[in-house]
Amino acid sequence: MSSVGLLTPILNGGIQNVNFVTGRVLTAADLTAERTANLQRQRLLGISAGAGVATGFEVTLSSLPATAGAQVVQVSAGVAVNLNGDVMQLPTATNVALTVSPQTGAGTAVLFAPCSPPQTQLTNPGIYVFTVLPASGYQGQAPVTQMNSNGVATSCTSQYATTGVQFRLAQVTLASTGSGLQPTLYALGNQIQTALNSGATPASLAPSLSLMQNGMAHVCFGTEDLAGFAANPFPPAPQDSPYGTYGLIDSLRAAGSITACEVPLALLYWTPTGVQFLDMWSVRRPLSSPLPDGDWPLFVGNRHANESEAIFLQFQNQLRQVAATVSDLSTVVASQYFTYLPPVGVLPLAGAWGPTGFSYQTFFGQAYHSPVYITGDHAAPIIRAALTCPPIDLATNGAVWLYQPMAGASTLPYLIFASIYAPFQGQALFDVSLWDYANFS
Repeated sequence: MSSVGLLTPILNGGIQNVNFVTGRVLTAADLTAERTANLQRQRLLGISAGAGVATGFEVTLSSLPATAGAQVVQVSAGVAVNLNGDVMQLPTATNVALTVSPQTGAGTAVLFAPCSPPQTQLTNPGIYVFTVLPASGYQGQAPVTQMNSNGVATSCTSQYATTGVQFRLAQVTLASTGSGLQPTLYALGNQIQTALNSGATPASLAPSLSLMQNGMAHVCFGTEDLAGFAANPFPPAPQDSPYGTYGLIDSLRAAGSITACEVPLALLYWTPTGVQFLDMWSVRRPLSSPLPDGDWPLFVGNRHANESEAIFLQFQNQLRQVAATVSDLSTVVASQYFTYLPPVGVLPLAGAWGPTGFSYQTFFGQAYHSPVYITGDHAAPIIRAALTCPPIDLATNGAVWLYQPMAGASTLPYLIFASIYAPFQGQALFDVSLWDYANFS
């Protein structure tokens, strides 16, 4: 590699902007080159902001009637950025049938030809990742003149090269043998499918489906992949950290099942009787810059912090789904519905979502510290302080701190639980308004 001196312009590989001067004859190639230069600048800004969902793109099951193999989801308007730096916008909420439609002229690739992942649709029971990727096509008509036509249009061409988005499914293949979470989920999926084939209803399989959903979420989070980090965060010299990539999405990208053009939006589990669950926060992430190269990818950068928030949100959304399938929430045991808990979470009590609520004695079994009282103002700082701790593995150590928020002299209808590896926030409080509820050392 040759060296250059200070203040020496380095132009190789730079963005080439058309040099506009008076008298220059402009051609379509010149204007196309200028458009390409603008697209390159936009992509650099997108890469700087980081890949993920900027706003919207929330995915829910649609209420539109559809057969099981043509399930419809609704995607809200939104903006997202892929790893290539392409900014994608969905202007309005859209219903998307999870089948591949015949290609039309409007869908012809114009600006994003490299973004051509393999096509997948709901054909086999299993887990799928629902993604968004850029699309482009020609719209409208514009007259075209020839050099010898005296300014009279003799033909037409497309007026606009329009950018848009398209959606895709990528099927997930779980490991069927070995140790760890994936073979366990593979076996659980077979059990669920056998029960459904025998006439069981999804409601009767709610605990199994919940375990499947929670387990798949933590396969996406890379919880098992990161389990050894705390024991030895140092990479084998002189290599970079082995934690530069982890989790299901990184694995799918490495295998080519998901391309750099795509932004994951949701994880869904399909069976011939329909979509059994749809989970956004398993794969959905806010804008996150790529992991920095070097030794400490989990100590610096914003990916790990964003994933910690996603783990919290995934649990809270799934907890609401559990509440919709169980008539008496006080009977719910965490280990029957979840493999992992987030390092901190909010557990609704009676009065939060209705007359019944979760019972912390039943939910956590014996693995909890008796609740201590805090003011409601302490709730957010406690959650923030515990977010970056590892998830709670209910199979090994499910012990938690419990906090009971107060408003004046009244308890609020929820508890906060936090990993015992998070700093204990139940120090003695001698606030006059909570004198009867103070935590004495």
